[in-house]
Amino acid sequence: MVDVAPQVALPNEATARPSIRRYYVLALLTIIYALNFLDRTIFNVLIEPIKKEFALSDTTMGLLAGFGFVLFYSVLGIPIARIADRFNRRNIVAIALAFWSAMTVLCGMASSVATLALARIGVGIGESGGTPASQSIIADIFSKNERPRALGIYAIGTYLGVFLGYFIGGYVNQYYGWRMAFYVAGLPGLALAAVLWLTVSEPKRGAMAETFTPEPIGPTLAFLASQRTFIILLVGFCLTTYTNYTTSAWIPPFLARVHHLSSAEIGTYAGTFKGLCGIAGTLLGGIVVAGISRRDDRWKLWAPAITSGLAGPVFALCMLTPDFTIMVATLAATSFLVGFQLGPIFAIAQTVAKPSMRALASAIMLLTAAGFGQGIGPLAVGMLNDALKNDFGAQAVRYSLLSAAVTSTVGALLFIWAARSIRGDIQRAS
Repeated sequence: MVDVAPQVALPNEATARPSIRRYYVLALLTIIYALNFLDRTIFNVLIEPIKKEFALSDTTMGLLAGFGFVLFYSVLGIPIARIADRFNRRNIVAIALAFWSAMTVLCGMASSVATLALARIGVGIGESGGTPASQSIIADIFSKNERPRALGIYAIGTYLGVFLGYFIGGYVNQYYGWRMAFYVAGLPGLALAAVLWLTVSEPKRGAMAETFTPEPIGPTLAFLASQRTFIILLVGFCLTTYTNYTTSAWIPPFLARVHHLSSAEIGTYAGTFKGLCGIAGTLLGGIVVAGISRRDDRWKLWAPAITSGLAGPVFALCMLTPDFTIMVATLAATSFLVGFQLGPIFAIAQTVAKPSMRALASAIMLLTAAGFGQGIGPLAVGMLNDALKNDFGAQAVRYSLLSAAVTSTVGALLFIWAARSIRGDIQRAS
């Protein structure tokens, strides 16, 4: 079995040098995170054929893409994360992966809107247990200054999953139908769950901290609420997550309705320019911020603020330009800029929390943001599409998506505000 961390406390960065075993675990958890986003994203590229088969409105598709998935994802994520702060996190991730993969396969077997909605809820339930426990493991095998880079690598899974979801969904749907796309997306996770279970062991909790003192839920929540950086960051991340999830859900219909691309073409363009550019931004964000923040922790938030602020006007141009080449270029730039923030944001959530509360802090950050971004975002755009279609027809999605440009810009301002308190909050947590 792969020993993911030494069984003694590691009090400083000098003892936290890179090792093959640590990076094996990081790579495996990153692939699992990619499957997390593959299984939730593939629905987005299948919106048009599912809508046609079941004769649904954009509002209903927004509910299925976002709120129906994220309701149980958010509600159950907090208690599961609390369990992950006390029990074996490797087991939690493996079980969660197997469950959401099975539910993805069941999406392809849906015979009605009701059964499809139940399967989507099942995917959300399973995915709620994966990320907080994974991030807590990573925080125990990488030190404070290594975490932006490590969690930046982990966050690549977001866009790798988006990339795979668009490509698999687009091509498999065009040649074999939307049901087969769900089968292809879900089955690999069942095998990977077994690999995780058999090759990774649970790390020593709090290994990168000098002390580890378990605390009950009340003091844990009180401490996180007292961390000003955490609270402001949470609100800002909700807004930038709205941008991320809304564009993930409605870019495929936008490409189909406004630019008249086929399913396979949507997979190619959306996968390449949203997925791969998002991966590049996420990877570079983790590496750059890990370097520039060593002397001043405020760069952990200043850098995401700059890129999120730029993403707003760039995405507005993407939606409004009639030129296909400019649209593709600005879509790529938006994905790069939005992806840049993920590693640093994940790292801050772990660093301003004590070791005993990292999974819970991660869950609060991720699940609240997902509840807002993925729950409200796709639904809001779907409702706007239906409200504007009499005036703009197929072009309505172009104007509905402009809301994502606004949320990215406001989120950037909140990141700047949060940077004012980050140094003191890190000191309190350590």
